Amino acid sequence: MSDPADLINRAIEVLGKASIDLPAFSTLDRLVNHLRAQVHTRMYDQVAGRLTPDVTAGLDGLLTVPPDAATTAFNRLKQTPGPARPETIKLWTERLDWLTRLIDPDPLLDGITHTKLRQFAAEARALEVSEVLAIARPGRRHILILSLLRQVRAQCRDELIEMLLRRIRKTQAAAKEALKTLQEQHREMEEKLIGVLGQVLETAKDGESDTDTGHRIRALLAEQGGVEALSEQCETVSAWHRNNDLPLLWPIHAKTRSLLFRLLELMEIRPATQDRSLLDALTVVIEHRTARRDELAGQLDLRFASQRWQSFVMKRRKGRVVLDRRALEVCVFVHLADALQAGDLFVVGAETFDDYRTQLLPWSDCEARLANYCGALGLPGSGEQLVGQLRQELTATAGAVDAGFPSNVELTIDADGVPHLKQLKAKCQPEGLLAFETEIHARMRERHLLDILRDGTFWTNFTRHFGPPSGADRAMTETG
Repeated sequence: MSDPADLINRAIEVLGKASIDLPAFSTLDRLVNHLRAQVHTRMYDQVAGRLTPDVTAGLDGLLTVPPDAATTAFNRLKQTPGPARPETIKLWTERLDWLTRLIDPDPLLDGITHTKLRQFAAEARALEVSEVLAIARPGRRHILILSLLRQVRAQCRDELIEMLLRRIRKTQAAAKEALKTLQEQHREMEEKLIGVLGQVLETAKDGESDTDTGHRIRALLAEQGGVEALSEQCETVSAWHRNNDLPLLWPIHAKTRSLLFRLLELMEIRPATQDRSLLDALTVVIEHRTARRDELAGQLDLRFASQRWQSFVMKRRKGRVVLDRRALEVCVFVHLADALQAGDLFVVGAETFDDYRTQLLPWSDCEARLANYCGALGLPGSGEQLVGQLRQELTATAGAVDAGFPSNVELTIDADGVPHLKQLKAKCQPEGLLAFETEIHARMRERHLLDILRDGTFWTNFTRHFGPPSGADRAMTETG
């Protein structure tokens, strides 16, 4: 926790559980500010002890205007080239290269929690250069600059990753649109083929013999363009009939693949799980990005892809399995986007796409709170005790089921050991249910009739056929 309001609420919660009278709010506020000052002082001293004279000079140099520049590097940190798009990719890559060549803040900020670093970065972003120079506390000025530098560099990587994901999603959306267009274009062809099939069926019904039917069907197919032309039309329609947009991805992906590979060169991607199959496939794709051949030999683990994708990528040629290079590249990029968004892969040095596990409490802190946590949930305090408790509960449940099986008329087990659960019989209807339903239906019909009588259309038709209604008729209808 970092915000004073959160700390005060936590203090009130602890005091309440301990049945201690709450002090004045000003007392809690003063204590919280004193505590935060102590924590910040330890952080300032920790960072100041790690700074070398060269690093200190480099950080202070960010607050001065170089001879060949119009502003300080500190202000440049807070200025972005705008939204990351293919038109501004050069500006963003140059910015990341410049940020990477600056002082690496991660070793100097090691041990400081993510919450505090984010707070320091927000504070530095809100300050002007003159205000930063006016900070006299040793270590405070530099921890603010380092936190801002770390956040800006991470956000720069996030912007580039977001652009990569947007390009991949646009490729998928464009392929679906192209498939939809093809299906619309082939609709007339589909209707024609269905009509031909209908005529063939009618001919088969009316034919007296198989020979006569065959001659008439061949003549019919010849009238419609011939067997070869109809077969080609059938293949064209069936190719896009099952919403298979995978073959349409490569022509769209090929227009932006150089941009995607360029972005990958700027990123260090690692797995957040033990499954490295996707990264191994990505390595193969990068190695063969300039290859001319269409197929790749060798085995590759494609467990990250669905069966539909695997069938699209793997082809059988002369008794051996080969990989379609273009299909593999598209497959890897699509699943790369999914894995980055799901957190299965992370980018080193990013913020949104960084390893989420780095923000979790260390196990030593969790272990100290484990006993209270398990006690609150009524769970054993160790894994062995939990397994023992579950085993006891399962054994007791199994014993109860076995004891009640002879009298269980709904469950049976056949000779092969397969259990069968019989359908339960319907319960008797409550007494008076039928009369209640009849009364409800009668009232609903009565209500519906009154709505009809109050409708002006009804009285218009009534007047046309029977003459104008009397005032008594209308008054009786209005009063129900």
